[in-house]
This record gives sequence, C-alpha cells and structure tokens, in this order.
Amino acid sequence: MIAYAILALGASFLCSILEAVLLSTSHGHIVALKDTHRKVSERWSSWKEDPERPLTAILTLNTIAHTVGALGVGSEVENNFEGEYVIAGSAAVLTVAILLLSEILPKTIGALYWRRLTVSTYHSLRALMWVLWPIVIIIELMRAPFPQVETETVTRDELSVLADIAEESDVIEEDEEAVIQNLLKLREMKVSDIMTPRVVMTSVDADSSVKEVMDKIPIMTHGRIPVFRGNVDNMVGLVLRSEILRKAAADDFEPKMGDICRELVTCDVDTSVDKALDILLENKEQLIVTKDQFGGTAGLVTMEDIIETLLGVEIVDESDQDAIDDGVLHEDMRELAKIRFDSESE
Repeated sequence: MIAYAILALGASFLCSILEAVLLSTSHGHIVALKDTHRKVSERWSSWKEDPERPLTAILTLNTIAHTVGALGVGSEVENNFEGEYVIAGSAAVLTVAILLLSEILPKTIGALYWRRLTVSTYHSLRALMWVLWPIVIIIELMRAPFPQVETETVTRDELSVLADIAEESDVIEEDEEAVIQNLLKLREMKVSDIMTPRVVMTSVDADSSVKEVMDKIPIMTHGRIPVFRGNVDNMVGLVLRSEILRKAAADDFEPKMGDICRELVTCDVDTSVDKALDILLENKEQLIVTKDQFGGTAGLVTMEDIIETLLGVEIVDESDQDAIDDGVLHEDMRELAKIRFDSESE
C-alpha cells in the first residue's frame, strides 16, 4: 500500500514540476541559454512554440500515476482492512496527499525556481517523451482533425504590466520603465501631439539668397531649415545650416535656397509617431514636415522630438537658443505657439 502511494505521489510530483517549469520558462531565458547550452536552447524553443507533445507526455504519466496509485492503494486497503470507513478514510488521506505533495508543492517549486530547473527539466522531458512516445503519437493523431489556435506570446498590455512589475521589484530603474511605457505608446500617439507648430517654425523662402538668409537669421540654432516657395504651405525642400555657412565662408552669397536645398519628407498630422519614426529612418532624415487635412503645413517633427517623447524629457544643450517671447523663457515650442496665437487673437 505504501509502495503504491509513494510511486503515485513521486511520479505525480515529477509531472507537476515539469509542467510548471515548461509553462514558466520565458523566451528570453531560452535565448540566453544559447551561449552555454545551445542544444537545450534549441529544443526548448521548439517546445515553447509547440508545447503539445511535452504536455501530452506529462499529462499521460500523471494520469497513469494517479490511476495506478488509486487502484493499488484501494486494493491493498480492501484486502488488509475491513469496513467502509477505512476505505473512505484512505481515499481522503490519499486525496489530500496528492493535492499537497504532488500538486501545490511541486508546482510552487517549479514556478519559483524554473531558471535553475530549465536544464534538468530538458533531460527529464526528453527521457519521458522517449518512453511514452507510442502513447504521445496516438494522442497527437487523435487531435489532428481539430484546428490549431495561434495565440500571442505576449500582448502589449502584458508588456506594459511586466515593465511596471519589474520596476516595482527593482529589476529595472524607474526611467527604464518610463522608456518602455513611452515606446509602447508611440503607436497610439499622433505627430500632432509632439510637433513644432508652424507659427514658431523657422523656414526660409526658396528665392532668398545666402546673404538674405544670413541677414534674416544671423544666429542659426537649427541644423535643418525647411524651404518654401511663395508661402509656408508650399514646402519645396530642406536646407542644411552647414551648407549655408559653407557658402558664406567661401564668400558665395548669391546662391538661392531653392538651388541648394534637398528633398523634404512629409506626413499627415494624423500619422502615428511610430510611423513617422519609420519614415525618418527609412529616408535617413532628421526632420519631417506635417501636413493638415487641406494639404497646408501644420508644423514639423524632428528626430529629437521623437527621442524626447521616448525618454520623457526635454533635450536642451549648450548650443540651443531658448525662445523668448514678452520676456518669458520657453523651451517648449508648443507652449510658445499657444502664447503667440492667443496674443494674435486679441
């Protein structure tokens, strides 16, 4: 009787640990194993992508252990003891033992120490699947007619929660958690939320010469300046500050901005920040002009704006010239645009 109980509990204990480790092991940990245990990592990757076979082997052994254990213990109790109360008592004791010793305890151990048990679980699962492969194959054939449901490894909401938990657990710093949260928001955020509005946007006419631009903007704080023809709604290109200064240094003040400008990339104001970043990276540009629903210029967004959004801080260096309006210092161009708009409305 004791032998049957120990056999059933031991096999079930092993199955519960294997199942907990199989379900708890993360993809990141599996990838990290490649440096030290390449074969283990590769096999674990296949198990995580399709856990049906290892889970089938685990559940098969667990079912056999419970069935054989219950039948064995029940038979021994019936042969050696009399009375229905003894049989009922033995069933109750075995049920509690299975619950505590082969379910709760091993699954808790597996969920807590899965990192340490990953390699040993690999060897145990391979041996188990080899021993039970005839049964596993039969069960897989029975499941074949049913369609397989693809599930996401992890959702965006789960990533956000994981980052929050990691920060609260001191696994990552607060600023690192903020970057992750901001990164996940880029897809929902529009460029209109972070752009520099047209009323405070520095731009030059395509017909302006180098001398005229130097006179108009003696101190150029922006490395890239949009070029328009006629009015700011008709953007035709982008001129580099370095190109203007190079012409001026060579005493070549006659070239027009339209002749030395380069192509300009644009997007709608409703474009997501994530998409705008893709456009900038794809075109190897640092600035993108935003257009409103009528095709007019709404403002501009720079790579720096996107990085500031990602980091959640304003980037200001020693070369920046803060905008001053009515004696008020402004680092946020959107704030300055609102003040100017309100003053013009009055």
